[in-house]
Amino acid sequence: MATTNSLDTSKFTNFDGAAGHEGVLSDQSDTLAKHPEFSELMPNFMGVLQLGAAAQVQDATAASDLLDAAHSQKEERLHGKALATETAIVLENLEHGFSKPNVLDIKLGARLYADATAPEKAARLDKVASETTSGSLNFRIAGMKVWNGKAYDEYDKFYGRNFSAENVKEGFATFFSGLSTGLKTDEAIQLLETIEAEISKVRHVLEKRESRMYSASVLIVYEGDSTALDTLMGNVPKTPRLQEKMPTLGEVKRSEEEEEDEEVPPVVFMVKMIDFAHATWTPGRGKDENLITGLMNVEKQMDGLIQQMEQL
Repeated sequence: MATTNSLDTSKFTNFDGAAGHEGVLSDQSDTLAKHPEFSELMPNFMGVLQLGAAAQVQDATAASDLLDAAHSQKEERLHGKALATETAIVLENLEHGFSKPNVLDIKLGARLYADATAPEKAARLDKVASETTSGSLNFRIAGMKVWNGKAYDEYDKFYGRNFSAENVKEGFATFFSGLSTGLKTDEAIQLLETIEAEISKVRHVLEKRESRMYSASVLIVYEGDSTALDTLMGNVPKTPRLQEKMPTLGEVKRSEEEEEDEEVPPVVFMVKMIDFAHATWTPGRGKDENLITGLMNVEKQMDGLIQQMEQL
């Protein structure tokens, strides 16, 4: 029997991320069982939410309802809109633990669609790739938001489409501009090196797996509040909850009372893989060069930023 917890839907608000989507799907079961290293790089799976007058959060045994809805609507051109279903998968809020999270969504790959994609959509995505850094570097800035000390500067998907391979470094410089005001140069370099190391870890994990992940993203978050960042950097930065596995299917990790009492420690940064609507494990087909090349080029951009700071 699925475990449920009541929720007040009147208190729900839209999540304002770097590059938002109205609906997100992910089947976690195979990942949990067979790919634990990769599961650590994903947002934690919290359960399944049944919407309506008396909303209920259920464990993963109810996830098949949402997947069935996705399959029944797979021929429709949703263009990022939510599926017509009262069931939703609940994922970890990756901004939790930050005071003013700066968020960067990097879409990976030169090919952005799976084999079953309709020809007209494939042609449209090929055009986007050919006109942006998706085609030249196997990645594209899909969106970001940066705290400027008073408010957020927000950059939508069209911002990233304007860059070329030669000037995309400007987008990375804009995203990490808060480091120069919040930290000493050596601390800023240390944080950039640590974030790059986490991106490398994602690549190393994928290099040992046989998969195809079209239109997946790597999400980078770091503390944008200069005072909070300076305080947090008193310790060596580390990825929070990196070794914490997602809940086993059907398992309720904590009681409702324990969750209310639990305090999440402040977070310096986080690197996660997101957007798996077109992701599959593909035994026998080799590693995903489409994605891996993009990650390698993101690492090169981080190297360039670090070298710039070392010259200051």
